[in-house]
Amino acid sequence: MVSDVPLEFVPETPDQKAAYDVLVADADHYQIAAHFLRTLQRQSGEIAPVFCLGLFWVFDPESSLWIQRSMDSIAAAVGAEYQNLKLCKRGSDYKQIAVLAACIAADDGFFSGAPSGIAAADQFWTVSSAGMIESQDLSHSHRQRVKTPAAPKFDASAPLFEKLLDNALGIGEAGQAQRELLQMAMGAAMTQQLWRYRIVLMLYGATSTGKSTLLEIFKSYFPADVIGATSPSKWENEYYVASLARKLLNLVGELDPHTPISGGPFKAVTGGDVVEGRDPTHKPFSFVCTASHIWNANRLPPTRDKSDAFFRRVRIIEFKNPIAVGKEIIGLAQRIVAEERGAVLGWLLEGAARLAQRGSLPETDEHIRLVHYWRAANNSALQFLLDEEFCQAHPGHELKAADVFEAYRRWANETGLKPLGRNGFYEAAEDGAGRFGMSIYIDSKSNIKMFSGVSLKK
Repeated sequence: MVSDVPLEFVPETPDQKAAYDVLVADADHYQIAAHFLRTLQRQSGEIAPVFCLGLFWVFDPESSLWIQRSMDSIAAAVGAEYQNLKLCKRGSDYKQIAVLAACIAADDGFFSGAPSGIAAADQFWTVSSAGMIESQDLSHSHRQRVKTPAAPKFDASAPLFEKLLDNALGIGEAGQAQRELLQMAMGAAMTQQLWRYRIVLMLYGATSTGKSTLLEIFKSYFPADVIGATSPSKWENEYYVASLARKLLNLVGELDPHTPISGGPFKAVTGGDVVEGRDPTHKPFSFVCTASHIWNANRLPPTRDKSDAFFRRVRIIEFKNPIAVGKEIIGLAQRIVAEERGAVLGWLLEGAARLAQRGSLPETDEHIRLVHYWRAANNSALQFLLDEEFCQAHPGHELKAADVFEAYRRWANETGLKPLGRNGFYEAAEDGAGRFGMSIYIDSKSNIKMFSGVSLKK
């Protein structure tokens, strides 16, 4: 049969769908691409496929999940299905038809616009803006790519998990504050919304403090193909950035203590900005990174970025208590997964609910202390201003900025550091000193640059 229906859109009405099932022998590439998409849609229970994150995504009615298909697999399927048509004879035809199909089905915001939540068993668990935990039958509208087999158990106990947290974070008021931050941040990661808060979670502490055990437990809720391990020090490279596109988690087992994190790519990837990546041999594509980033660190990583915008995107949880040699529980993560997975999932969902009620992730005393230390370690101007042997916070006190800079040069010489230039010193000081009540300004009468809030001891 010959169809006269223009093939310029995915059909919606029954008549349009019937017409789309007809292809003429000399159908062009666009017609073949549209027909192929219609075939995928019919196989998916009339749910149209989409092209997003550099891949095709087809809904699977049996699992209620969206399944990825690469451009190459689509090209191969086109060849197998339409190789008898006049204009579909060569590999280049198959690839061109796949490209046209991608253009028709493109929806760059398909997954970044998905509702926040987690598919567990056959339910979709989500948290309302009021902090209520709700479940619904899983469907295509939830846009889920993975499903965890464990259902949450809100009333079940998890003694092994509780003991792990007690030892890792400490008990008492400080330990409880860290536990609440961990619960909210990892709950947000579990419900695929940590990226919306523009926050990265860093688990900081010595070896054998439980960081890796905690990550092993968390990883158990997700299949391996949606978990990445791309260090932020590599985010300047478009190929490494592309590797984040289809990941739900980016779990870095140990940050490199020697390679600096570049501020620009870090802020773009974690800030909800559109970034560009490229898969080898393929064209660049744009996406918003929706992966949750959780990093382990024995030492705070270096960075050349001294801005508030960089440091406010991180929440640090300090793991304080190394387990003594011989006291380790071998296979602890596996035991918790086997015996307490449902209870831990309930705990994580309760954390997501608490975060929804609160509206933002808190800053604990440990976090604030470590960020101050981290900023100073990456900012020699701030190190100098916080060195109590040379400087003292002095609210209201004023000095000529030139005198402060000369004192900084003497300090750098004594400590063996390469000093910043005059303008670099002023910029670095402005980036971090405001947190400590210090500021730089130009006196309106004398037109001289002044330092406020600090006095010099040397």
